[in-house]
This record gives sequence, structure tokens and C-alpha cells, in this order.
Amino acid sequence: MLKMLTYVNDKMSRMLEVLITLLMTGMVVFVVMQVFFRYVLQKPLSWSEELAGYLFSGVFFFGAVLLYRESRHINMSLFVDAIKNRFLRQIAVITAHLFSFLFLVLVVYYSYPMALQIIDFEVVSPSMEWLKMGYIFMIVPVASFLSLFMLLEVILKSVAQLKEIKQ
Repeated sequence: MLKMLTYVNDKMSRMLEVLITLLMTGMVVFVVMQVFFRYVLQKPLSWSEELAGYLFSGVFFFGAVLLYRESRHINMSLFVDAIKNRFLRQIAVITAHLFSFLFLVLVVYYSYPMALQIIDFEVVSPSMEWLKMGYIFMIVPVASFLSLFMLLEVILKSVAQLKEIKQ
């Protein structure tokens, strides 16, 4: 199961890297456009700054998915590093990952219906009437769901390391 999950996460990581690159590129383009229109043409765009902010949300949340796989999120490494026994240290790491997994499950559970409700209400962006805000809010449950796969791989690898330490 771990090999299949690693394979799927490898493919997903590559797709997310491309997506994040596209989102960041779009963000830079729209910010440069805003500066050009505001200071050179003296006619600021009403939508570019807002769209750049939405793209940043995508970069932030999808970037977090990749960080889960690398275990590079903020953690209590000072506490974990203070544990001298390797077996107990690994138990603490696995416990922390399990709490993160539970947190992500709750985020998906509560944010997905909320995003669907916002789509149903047909709330649109203030400056871009073609953009439903529910699609922006959908970034949270989608990224959290993808993070579950990444974190599951990390948990399984941590359990495998625990077995090696025990032997």
C-alpha cells in the first residue's frame, strides 16, 4: 500500500508543482499589470489585485500540501528533539502526525459543505462578476483532502521506521 501511495503522491506532487508555478506566474503577471496600469496609464484595474490575492490563496494552500509530504510544517521540534529515546521520539512524531491527520479530516468535513453552500448562494467576487466565491473557498477542502494523502504516506513511513527501531 505504501508503494502505491508513494507513486500516487509523486504524480500529485508533480502536478501541484506545475499548478503552483502557474498560479505564481499569474499572480506576478496581474500585479505587474496593476502597477503598469496604475502608474503608467493612470487607469488602475479594479480586478487585478483581487485576482492576485485569490491566486496567492491557491499558492498558499497547495504549497501546504507539498509541505505535509516533506514534514516541513511548523512543529514542536524542540519538544521532540528533547526526547532521547529514539523509540519514544518516533512515537511522539507519529502522534503529532495523527493529530494533524485528524485536524485535516475536520477541515475537509466542515469546509466542503460551506464551500458548496457559497456556490449555491451564487456569491460572486466584488470586482469580477464571472468568478463565484465558492470556487475560491473550495481551495481549502481540496487542498486539505490532498494533504490527507500526503500525510498518510508520512504516517506509514513513520510507522515503518518505528518498526525498524523496535527490532
